[in-house]
Amino acid sequence: MQVDQAIAEILKREGVEQIFLFPFTPILEAVSAAGIRPIVARQERVAENMADGFSRVSNGKRIGTVTVQQAAGAENAFAGIAQAYTDSSPILFLPGGMPRSESGTPPSFNAVPNYQATTKWADQLLTADSLTQRMRRAFTALRTGRPGPVLLEIPTDVAVEELSSELDYTPVTAARTGVDPDAVRDAARLLLAAKRPMIWAGQGVLYSEATPAVTELAEFLAAPVMTTLLGKSGFDETHPLALGTGSHSCTDMAIDYLDRCDTILALGSSLTRSVFAPDIPTGKRIVHNTIDPRDLNKHHVADVPLLGDCQLAAVALLEELKKQLGHDSGRPELTEVKDHVATTTAAWDARYAKLMASDQTPLNPYRVIGDFMALTDPRQTIVTHDSGNPRDQLVPLYKATTPRGYLGWGHSTQLGFGLGAIMGAKLAEPEKLCVNFMGDAAIGMVGMDIETAVREDIPILTVVLKNSAMGNYEKYIPVSVEKYGTKFLSGNYADLARSLGAHAQRVERPEDVRPAFQQAIAATQNGQAALIECITCEEPDMPIPIRK
Repeated sequence: MQVDQAIAEILKREGVEQIFLFPFTPILEAVSAAGIRPIVARQERVAENMADGFSRVSNGKRIGTVTVQQAAGAENAFAGIAQAYTDSSPILFLPGGMPRSESGTPPSFNAVPNYQATTKWADQLLTADSLTQRMRRAFTALRTGRPGPVLLEIPTDVAVEELSSELDYTPVTAARTGVDPDAVRDAARLLLAAKRPMIWAGQGVLYSEATPAVTELAEFLAAPVMTTLLGKSGFDETHPLALGTGSHSCTDMAIDYLDRCDTILALGSSLTRSVFAPDIPTGKRIVHNTIDPRDLNKHHVADVPLLGDCQLAAVALLEELKKQLGHDSGRPELTEVKDHVATTTAAWDARYAKLMASDQTPLNPYRVIGDFMALTDPRQTIVTHDSGNPRDQLVPLYKATTPRGYLGWGHSTQLGFGLGAIMGAKLAEPEKLCVNFMGDAAIGMVGMDIETAVREDIPILTVVLKNSAMGNYEKYIPVSVEKYGTKFLSGNYADLARSLGAHAQRVERPEDVRPAFQQAIAATQNGQAALIECITCEEPDMPIPIRK
């Protein structure tokens, strides 16, 4: 068996059913012959974004796999892998490599040293007989610890070498790390002593499938829950204890309780200080659970560190809380806390209800979001956003109810990521409505890959909030905008999508928004990719967290 054939067989044993790529790689023929579907994007980055979305929706149980050609392909692919690394998303990256005799010799591009800073593990396959060992290491890294992309470069000459014996490969089993019982005991004591605890829920809640445990823990502690941008959908945002998402744009409920609480239980979060996370006010006690020791005491000092798997930590903590409290009924403040959250939530909902019913033209983007939310069932929908205004307007208002019903992302804000991510999501959950909201700048980056959705029969819905501008840039480049119009963009995106084979509509009037959504959703249900181009204004009222 040749190496390329062996790789295909290992991928099949590991459950890989499709492989994302552009345009040719040393293993393409072998994986195709083995019955693994090749999905060809229009550029390497979108192929990686598709794999990324597939892995996220699959919670890393099914691994999105990408292959690209040596040299130029590996060079072009850097951005998508960097995005996965910053957002801790597991992707198997199998780029081609130059023949070993040329590897590392300029101008040949060697992927391993260039990708070491943006992968969890990077190596080169040097011999045929080292394949099984390298692939075991790759899948172990993908399924153990903090998620992230891994790279195994396949030199073109190694790809056609023969193994010296029959392939001996057993799929890798995921391993989890439990938390220190002494730390669990200390954390329970601190939380029971708190007057007003809250939970800060990160992406680890999703990857460890800890939503049920976190919900039970929140109800026992009478602790409202804020999700991070990447953790959005890890807690039902219609639950009476839901504070919504804390991000660059943030709900009033999250800001209110960050000020109100005295103790924060961070679960499955890095607690990284970032523009895409709200600030933690001084004087808060912190119990910090993370899978990665590099996160501990990085930006916020942990009174109690809980290093280990989020789901195991939540279960262990709940058991210890019940033991120390002496009963299973939880804290008596639950009703009072729910009433407080309900009051702030009602005021928040009322604040945006008027905008979501706005009849202004150009369309208010909140009207588009409001009509979309009114027409769709979040339990049967997967939504994602792109960078900039679409993210900041959608994230705090859309109420996700099921894990991975919303793909929040953004430690790296690469424009255009959402289109590939939602295609990957649709491949992972084909029965669900999969929708991507994006703006002018984002579709300018990746718009031709609408053709990928059409050609590969991936019936997604793309909503373009077209305000013909890069929103809010005038704050940073006022002279350039005033003198040269630097922030302004143009294009007819419905025409573009229609020419590429998608169902496409251009919407300019408020009364046409819902019918357009209904027709576009029907098109996706009939197997056709769809796009709605909504002509919107630049809406200045965005929920950016500002403390009074």
